[in-house]
Amino acid sequence: MDVTTLGDNVSNAIIYSSLGLFLALGLYAGRNSRKDLELFIKSLYSQSVISLALNFVAVNVGSSLFYSLPELGTIAGVLGVFAYAFSGAFPIILLGIIGPKFREHDSQNWSMSSFIVQRFGNYLNVLYCLICLIFMLLYTVGEMSTIYGVYGLLTTINPLIPLIILAVVTSVYSAFGGVFASLITDAFQSIFAILLIVIMAIAVGVKVKIPAGAIDSIGLLKPTKIGWQSIYILTVALTFSSMFHQGFWQRIFASKNTRELKLSSRLGALMIFLLFMLVGMAGPISAWSGLWIPGGDVPGSNSFFSILAAMPEWVVGIVLVIVTSMACSAMDTLLAATAGTLYDLTYQKLNFIAIRIIMVVFMVPVVILSVKSLDILRIFLLADLIACATVLPILFGLSSRFNYLTEIDALVGGTAGILSIGIFGQIYFGNVSQGWGLLLLQDGLYVSDLSVLGAFLVSPIVSAIFPFLSYFVRFVIYKSLKKEMPVYEIPYRHDYPAEKDGN
Repeated sequence: MDVTTLGDNVSNAIIYSSLGLFLALGLYAGRNSRKDLELFIKSLYSQSVISLALNFVAVNVGSSLFYSLPELGTIAGVLGVFAYAFSGAFPIILLGIIGPKFREHDSQNWSMSSFIVQRFGNYLNVLYCLICLIFMLLYTVGEMSTIYGVYGLLTTINPLIPLIILAVVTSVYSAFGGVFASLITDAFQSIFAILLIVIMAIAVGVKVKIPAGAIDSIGLLKPTKIGWQSIYILTVALTFSSMFHQGFWQRIFASKNTRELKLSSRLGALMIFLLFMLVGMAGPISAWSGLWIPGGDVPGSNSFFSILAAMPEWVVGIVLVIVTSMACSAMDTLLAATAGTLYDLTYQKLNFIAIRIIMVVFMVPVVILSVKSLDILRIFLLADLIACATVLPILFGLSSRFNYLTEIDALVGGTAGILSIGIFGQIYFGNVSQGWGLLLLQDGLYVSDLSVLGAFLVSPIVSAIFPFLSYFVRFVIYKSLKKEMPVYEIPYRHDYPAEKDGN
């Protein structure tokens, strides 16, 4: 694929000056939290509307968007781009609705994990934290794989060297300042990336020309089956996966009060939707302009970079800065989220030294795995499918109507949700190997059949039904033994600091 590449000197100057800027910003931002473990891990009630909205953008936006969004645009057209943009924005709106429920449940809770311990118990919490860690590892590897590929595509330098330095930079300032440093750097990195993406989009609009009749002849305006399926699959996948992303919970509880949380979620969702539409349309535009040929040797995941072949070097330089900024933003968020998950998994017993060592060591296997030729979208989808199959039983615990559901019921529901994918696959395909292979999404998202749609339909439905079946079985057993069923009393304490001012 022909892409304008930058020479060694220019590439090194752009990448390392960007990383140097983010390192300085991260260290400065973490100066107040470097000795305060509560601020380092939780940063409760510390963020206002604009900062939190930008942080929601940062958690959602990684450099992998330049691959996955345009790719869906080349496959499912404009409807596919809309599906991705909607699915990215919807979870943020939802978190603005259910986030206050968690905040109200108990003033001492600061994450989904702390809620699970109180509402269900330690066994479910261990399972949840382990899934979170797998989820974080998959997402971190996916993000680093993307940046490795972009550096290799847009520059003439060895991409492994800047990849390692990026990992070191984000590890250093994340281990220094924790989530508080991540909150501040993410806000600045989001502003930086958004401004540069707008400048890049204007340049593309001026430079790239679409021949007359190309839009009609190539298509991508008409709705497709994959496009309609994507609206459901991606929305469900990203919504449930957000429940396993500690970065979201750290930001929900970092909001100064409920009012600002709701406002920031709406503003963040709007920015995400517009940003996703802007980046995603690179797929159809590259096809309409002839810079990317449908059915050719270049995969749709590289359609965005095909546009760069027609752009001057300064635009490529902007893209290099953007992906570096997005990668740093995603990585420091994931590192802080991983540290928070481990902190919960060890019942908040980890000290500063242990947390910092873990954050640095965690990056070693990530860098090693990221240089492999991995299917990035499949990595993300795998993490999303696990979340889709296990999160609903936990959310039931928020409602007083389901106070009879216990830890056993939630465990049964999550286990059944995961197993249902393999069972559905075996029934659908008619053989064991291909059926249970659906658990790994071996064929990715963009398949002509209904297997992936079925997996994302069956797993949440089964996980929602089986907790109540489990309760029914327990009810029968308790009745036969003439014992009283256990019932959880939800405290709903409203004494957390952010609500004392009446906001």
